[in-house]
Amino acid sequence: MNEQDTMDRSWNFNLNVSGVAAPTGSTNMEVTEGYYKVVISDCYVNPERNSNRVIFKMTISEGAFTGTMRTTGMKSPSGAEDNVRYYWRGLLESCGYNPTELDTGELSIAPGTFLNRAAYIYFAPKGHEGSEWEKVNFLSPIAWTNKKEAFEARPAVAPMGTSGSVLGGSNGVGHPVPGTTSKSDVLAKLGLNA
Repeated sequence: MNEQDTMDRSWNFNLNVSGVAAPTGSTNMEVTEGYYKVVISDCYVNPERNSNRVIFKMTISEGAFTGTMRTTGMKSPSGAEDNVRYYWRGLLESCGYNPTELDTGELSIAPGTFLNRAAYIYFAPKGHEGSEWEKVNFLSPIAWTNKKEAFEARPAVAPMGTSGSVLGGSNGVGHPVPGTTSKSDVLAKLGLNA
Protein backbone atom coordinates (compact mmCIF):
# COMPACT_ATOMS: atom_id res chain seq x y z
CA MET A 1 0.00 0.00 0.00
CA ASN A 2 1.28 3.47 -0.91
CA GLU A 3 2.02 5.84 2.01
CA GLN A 4 -0.12 8.54 0.35
CA ASP A 5 -3.13 6.23 0.50
CA THR A 6 -2.92 6.04 4.32
CA MET A 7 -2.95 9.80 4.89
CA ASP A 8 -6.14 11.09 6.53
CA ARG A 9 -7.35 14.09 4.56
CA SER A 10 -10.78 14.23 6.12
CA TRP A 11 -9.68 15.39 9.59
CA ASN A 12 -11.55 18.17 11.36
CA PHE A 13 -11.98 19.76 14.79
CA ASN A 14 -13.53 22.80 16.45
CA LEU A 15 -11.33 25.78 17.33
CA ASN A 16 -11.95 29.19 18.89
CA VAL A 17 -9.21 31.70 18.01
CA SER A 18 -11.01 34.89 19.02
CA GLY A 19 -8.72 37.11 21.06
CA VAL A 20 -5.62 35.03 20.23
CA ALA A 21 -2.69 36.84 18.59
CA ALA A 22 -1.11 35.04 15.66
CA PRO A 23 2.61 34.34 16.09
CA THR A 24 4.80 36.82 14.25
CA GLY A 25 8.04 34.92 14.65
CA SER A 26 9.50 37.93 16.45
CA THR A 27 8.25 37.58 20.02
CA ASN A 28 11.72 36.68 21.29
CA MET A 29 13.60 39.16 19.11
CA GLU A 30 16.25 41.19 20.91
CA VAL A 31 14.88 44.72 21.19
CA THR A 32 17.39 47.56 21.36
CA GLU A 33 17.28 50.46 23.79
CA GLY A 34 14.77 53.07 22.74
CA TYR A 35 11.32 54.56 22.93
CA TYR A 36 8.45 52.42 21.66
CA LYS A 37 4.71 52.59 21.19
CA VAL A 38 3.11 49.40 22.46
CA VAL A 39 -0.32 47.87 22.97
CA ILE A 40 -1.06 46.20 26.31
CA SER A 41 -1.98 42.74 25.03
CA ASP A 42 -2.40 40.99 28.39
CA CYS A 43 -2.30 41.75 32.10
CA TYR A 44 -2.71 39.28 34.93
CA VAL A 45 -1.59 38.22 38.40
CA ASN A 46 0.12 34.87 38.84
CA PRO A 47 -0.74 33.92 42.45
CA GLU A 48 1.72 31.01 42.40
CA ARG A 49 4.66 33.39 41.80
CA ASN A 50 3.58 36.69 43.41
CA SER A 51 -0.01 37.59 44.19
CA ASN A 52 0.98 41.24 44.74
CA ARG A 53 2.42 41.82 41.26
CA VAL A 54 0.52 42.58 38.05
CA ILE A 55 2.23 41.30 34.90
CA PHE A 56 1.84 43.27 31.66
CA LYS A 57 2.49 41.80 28.23
CA MET A 58 3.11 44.49 25.64
CA THR A 59 3.29 44.19 21.87
CA ILE A 60 5.40 46.79 20.06
CA SER A 61 3.09 48.43 17.55
CA GLU A 62 5.40 50.56 15.38
CA GLY A 63 8.86 50.46 13.85
CA ALA A 64 11.39 47.72 13.19
CA PHE A 65 10.27 45.63 16.16
CA THR A 66 6.52 45.66 15.38
CA GLY A 67 4.88 42.52 16.75
CA THR A 68 7.64 41.84 19.26
CA MET A 69 6.35 41.20 22.77
CA ARG A 70 7.91 42.31 26.02
CA THR A 71 6.81 41.64 29.61
CA THR A 72 7.07 43.78 32.72
CA GLY A 73 5.35 43.87 36.08
CA MET A 74 4.34 46.26 38.82
CA LYS A 75 3.69 45.71 42.47
CA SER A 76 0.12 46.33 43.61
CA PRO A 77 -0.17 49.17 46.14
CA SER A 78 -0.08 47.90 49.72
CA GLY A 79 -1.94 50.90 51.07
CA ALA A 80 -3.22 54.40 50.41
CA GLU A 81 0.23 55.99 50.76
CA ASP A 82 2.37 53.34 48.98
CA ASN A 83 4.83 55.14 46.68
CA VAL A 84 4.18 52.58 43.95
CA ARG A 85 1.19 54.84 43.16
CA TYR A 86 3.56 57.08 41.18
CA TYR A 87 4.38 54.23 38.80
CA TRP A 88 0.70 53.33 38.42
CA ARG A 89 -0.04 56.99 37.64
CA GLY A 90 2.68 56.86 34.97
CA LEU A 91 1.15 53.72 33.46
CA LEU A 92 -2.34 55.26 33.46
CA GLU A 93 -1.07 58.45 31.79
CA SER A 94 0.89 56.34 29.29
CA CYS A 95 -2.36 54.55 28.38
CA GLY A 96 -4.03 57.86 27.57
CA TYR A 97 -5.90 58.68 30.77
CA ASN A 98 -5.81 62.44 31.34
CA PRO A 99 -5.13 64.25 34.63
CA THR A 100 -8.77 65.28 35.01
CA GLU A 101 -9.84 61.63 34.96
CA LEU A 102 -7.04 60.59 37.31
CA ASP A 103 -7.53 63.36 39.87
CA THR A 104 -11.15 62.48 40.72
CA GLY A 105 -10.26 60.37 43.76
CA GLU A 106 -10.07 56.62 44.21
CA LEU A 107 -10.14 54.67 40.95
CA SER A 108 -11.14 51.08 40.31
CA ILE A 109 -8.24 49.39 38.48
CA ALA A 110 -8.74 46.08 36.65
CA PRO A 111 -7.46 44.36 33.49
CA GLY A 112 -10.02 46.26 31.38
CA THR A 113 -8.31 49.51 32.44
CA PHE A 114 -5.31 48.54 30.29
CA LEU A 115 -6.16 45.74 27.86
CA ASN A 116 -5.80 46.66 24.18
CA ARG A 117 -4.78 50.23 25.03
CA ALA A 118 -1.82 51.96 23.41
CA ALA A 119 1.00 52.93 25.76
CA TYR A 120 4.37 54.64 25.45
CA ILE A 121 7.53 53.16 26.94
CA TYR A 122 11.25 53.59 27.30
CA PHE A 123 12.88 50.16 26.99
CA ALA A 124 16.42 49.03 27.81
CA PRO A 125 17.48 45.42 27.23
CA LYS A 126 18.89 43.08 29.84
CA GLY A 127 22.55 43.92 30.40
CA HIS A 128 22.11 47.65 29.70
CA GLU A 129 24.24 49.51 32.26
CA GLY A 130 24.90 46.16 33.98
CA SER A 131 21.25 45.37 34.70
CA GLU A 132 20.22 41.72 34.90
CA TRP A 133 16.63 42.64 33.92
CA GLU A 134 14.96 44.44 31.06
CA LYS A 135 13.90 47.97 32.00
CA VAL A 136 10.48 49.37 31.07
CA ASN A 137 9.37 52.88 32.01
CA PHE A 138 5.84 53.97 31.11
CA LEU A 139 5.67 57.60 29.98
CA SER A 140 2.90 60.03 29.13
CA PRO A 141 2.63 60.63 25.38
CA ILE A 142 4.12 64.15 25.71
CA ALA A 143 7.06 63.04 27.89
CA TRP A 144 7.65 60.08 25.55
CA THR A 145 7.76 62.34 22.47
CA ASN A 146 10.22 64.76 24.10
CA LYS A 147 12.51 62.03 25.45
CA LYS A 148 12.38 60.08 22.18
CA GLU A 149 13.42 63.16 20.18
CA ALA A 150 16.33 63.85 22.55
CA PHE A 151 17.37 60.17 22.47
CA GLU A 152 17.36 60.05 18.67
CA ALA A 153 19.24 63.37 18.39
CA ARG A 154 22.19 62.28 20.52
CA PRO A 155 25.44 61.87 18.59
CA ALA A 156 26.50 58.45 17.40
CA VAL A 157 29.37 56.90 19.33
CA ALA A 158 32.44 56.12 17.22
CA PRO A 159 33.59 52.49 17.30
CA MET A 160 36.62 51.97 19.51
CA GLY A 161 39.64 49.71 19.06
CA THR A 162 40.92 47.75 22.01
CA SER A 163 43.25 50.63 22.88
CA GLY A 164 40.24 52.94 23.30
CA SER A 165 40.70 54.87 20.07
CA VAL A 166 39.31 54.60 16.56
CA LEU A 167 42.87 55.22 15.50
CA GLY A 168 45.23 52.35 15.96
CA GLY A 169 43.51 49.77 18.09
CA SER A 170 45.69 46.70 18.60
CA ASN A 171 45.04 43.21 19.85
CA GLY A 172 47.69 43.39 22.54
CA VAL A 173 50.39 41.64 20.49
CA GLY A 174 51.09 44.49 18.09
CA HIS A 175 48.61 43.43 15.40
CA PRO A 176 45.99 45.99 14.37
CA VAL A 177 42.35 45.30 15.13
CA PRO A 178 40.36 44.80 11.91
CA GLY A 179 38.28 47.86 11.02
CA THR A 180 40.60 50.38 12.72
CA THR A 181 43.27 52.59 11.20
CA SER A 182 46.66 53.04 12.78
CA LYS A 183 48.09 56.46 13.58
CA SER A 184 51.00 55.90 11.19
CA ASP A 185 48.55 55.00 8.34
CA VAL A 186 46.70 58.29 8.86
CA LEU A 187 49.91 60.31 9.01
CA ALA A 188 51.24 58.56 5.87
CA LYS A 189 48.04 59.36 3.96
CA LEU A 190 48.40 63.00 5.01
CA GLY A 191 52.04 62.99 3.85
CA LEU A 192 53.27 63.45 7.41
CA ASN A 193 55.33 60.31 8.03
CA ALA A 194 55.92 59.83 11.72
